[in-house]
Order: sequence, then C-alpha cells, then structure tokens
Amino acid sequence: MAKFKYIALDNDGKERKGSIQTLDANMAIATLKQQGLFVVKINDADSPDSKGLRKEFDLSSLNKYRSVSKTQLVFFFKQLSFMLRAGLPVLQALQLSQTQVSSGRLKLVIGEMIADIENGSQLSKAMEKHSDVFPVIAVNLMVAGENTGSLDAVANRLATHLEKKAALKSQTINAMIYPSVVILVAIGVVIFLVVKIIPTFAKFLLGRGKKLPSSTQFLIDASDFALKYGLFFLAGFILAIVMLVLAYNTPQGRLTLDTIILKIPVIGKLLSHAAMAELNWSLSMMLRSGLTAYDGLKICGKVISNRLISTKLYRAADQILTGRDLASSLKHRAIPELVTQMTAVGEKTGTLDSVLQEVGAFYEEQLQTGVKRMSAMIEPALILIIGGIVGFVYYAFFQAMFSLVSKG
Repeated sequence: MAKFKYIALDNDGKERKGSIQTLDANMAIATLKQQGLFVVKINDADSPDSKGLRKEFDLSSLNKYRSVSKTQLVFFFKQLSFMLRAGLPVLQALQLSQTQVSSGRLKLVIGEMIADIENGSQLSKAMEKHSDVFPVIAVNLMVAGENTGSLDAVANRLATHLEKKAALKSQTINAMIYPSVVILVAIGVVIFLVVKIIPTFAKFLLGRGKKLPSSTQFLIDASDFALKYGLFFLAGFILAIVMLVLAYNTPQGRLTLDTIILKIPVIGKLLSHAAMAELNWSLSMMLRSGLTAYDGLKICGKVISNRLISTKLYRAADQILTGRDLASSLKHRAIPELVTQMTAVGEKTGTLDSVLQEVGAFYEEQLQTGVKRMSAMIEPALILIIGGIVGFVYYAFFQAMFSLVSKG
C-alpha cells in the first residue's frame, strides 16, 4: 500500500486536500471519485513533488479571484464546439478542455463543472453557478442547445459572438488611445505654462515697472487666477465626478444619465450604434439557437448596458406576451427606425434571424466608421488647441519684449 496526497474539488466546488492509502494512483483517484471528489492533483506522499503540494494548493486558491478574459472564453467555446461536433460527450469534452486552457481560474471553474455534471447536473446548470465567468447569454444559449440537441452549433455561435464583441471593444479602445494621449499632453502643457513659464516671465516683466500690452496682461492675470483658484476648480470637478458616480449607481440616476448620454452629439450616436449592433447580434443568435423572442429580449435586457434601452427591451418582452409583434414592441425613441422596419420585414418573410444578423453587421460597420472619424477629427483639433495656446503665450511675451525695447 502506498500513501498519496491529493487536492480535489467536492460537489459544492470547494477545494479539499488530504491523503489516502491505496495500491496505486489510479485506484486512489477511483476511490476519491466514489466519495464525490474530483481530483485536481495527486502525488506520492514520499516523492519530492509532494513537498510543494501545499504551495500549489495555495496558488490554486488564488485562481478564484482572477478574471477570465473574453479571449479565453472564445477559445473554450470554440474548443467545446469542435469536440462536441466530433462526437465526444459533454463530460469528456470538458475534461479535455481543462487540460488545454491556460487560465487558472477557468481551469478551476471547468473542474467544478465536471464535478457537477458527474453528479447528474446539466451543462447549463453547471455554468449558471459561475455567473461571474460565463455571461448570462451563454448560460441561456446552452439551455436552448440542450433542449434542441445542438450544443455544438450553439457553442460555435457563442464563440463567434464573443469574438466579435471583443474585437469591436478592442478596436474602439485602440482608436481612442492616441486622442487620449494628446489630451493628457495638452493638459500637461497648460499646467506647465501656468505654473512655471508664465509666472517666471511675469516676474521679469513686472519688475521693469512699465505698462504691459493688453495680451500680456491678460495672460498674466489668467495665470494668477488659475494659481489662486485652480485647486478649488479641481476639487469641484472631482466632487462632480463622485456625485455622478453615486447617482449612476442608483436605478433612477442611471436611467437619467444613460438617457442624457445618448443625446450627446457624436458620442451618443456611437453608443447607440454599439447597443444596436449588440442587440441585433444577440437576438439573431438566440433566435437561431431556438430561444423565443420573449426570452431573447429578456436576455438582451441584461446584456445591453444602457439602462434606457434595456428597460425598453424588458417592456417589449412583456408586450409580446400580450400578442403584439416584435417590430411594434421595439418602437421607441432610443431604438432607430431602421431596426423596427427591418424587424418587421424579417417577421413577414420568416427570416428574422438572418435579417437581424445583417442589421447587426450594418451597425457594427457604422460604429467602426464613426469611431475612426471621431478619432481623425479629435487629433487635429487637439493639436490646433495646443498650438494655439503655446502660440498665444509666445505672441504675448514677444509683444511685451518689443514694447519694452521700443520704450527703452
């Protein structure tokens, strides 16, 4: 008989460690499995590796607090789709996935899902326990896939959806990096001029005891005002941000702010395009996977971040229960007329899922174009602003120097 130390997950997904005496490691794993434990790691108690078991256990515990990226989820669902399409059962597919994923958190979650499925749970139920890892749309799509027997197709659609969403977010962030850097540089330049350059020149010029040109005097007065009251303005700005954050965390406050945001020129339109792209993508995918329009709208209400739009989606779902069609239920000032018109066409022709997919692709293209256009407009505008500020400073002080020389 040999003694083995192990790390395992119980039926509740909690980590367990201990030791067991059996003939070999395979028998130890089988014995622990009969006890309702899924073995994560097992070592001979007398081997050098067993000395590091405690440390590895502690590291695996930290995985609970790590996040799972969209890229890792895309890889997981693509891999799951491939293995299910190849004919592997769900349990075996998850066991293979656990050996392939690189994320420690996702590896731990898959282990807990395996334990749940071994105890008779469905895949969707096992995923539902990890709402911080799997989005609500993923869980509901898996329910539809289980009901229709098309888990492989659903997993593939979900991977494509998450991949599109991640790519769109990445493109938006990358497009805004340069303008953000330029804005920070502009703020830095202004602060440097106000705090260091202008006061130094002002001290020199005022020491001459002569009247300064109006442009120079205006610059000095503006610098003095900023130095005296700048901290008060900064404190007021920070206080306003804090109040907005607190208001945004309340249901009514978030609804009000989200309504205002959609009315902001350029930015509001881009956010509306992003919401419409996600709404049409998601709804198309869910209808294609076997979910009803009612369920799809309820799920989209949870997925869409803008509270004004999500509230309308919840109401539209309730209106469908009263017998209204999807197109008329979606009519709202926050939802473009194009969406409702194309939805009506899809309902009449019986191709609603395909039509919504096309509409989603249209708004994705509009969003990408809008982001690039805004980025292209912001860059020269900021450069002109910085150049204008620096140019005015040079003009004011050169005018002062020429004035002093001419009077000297």
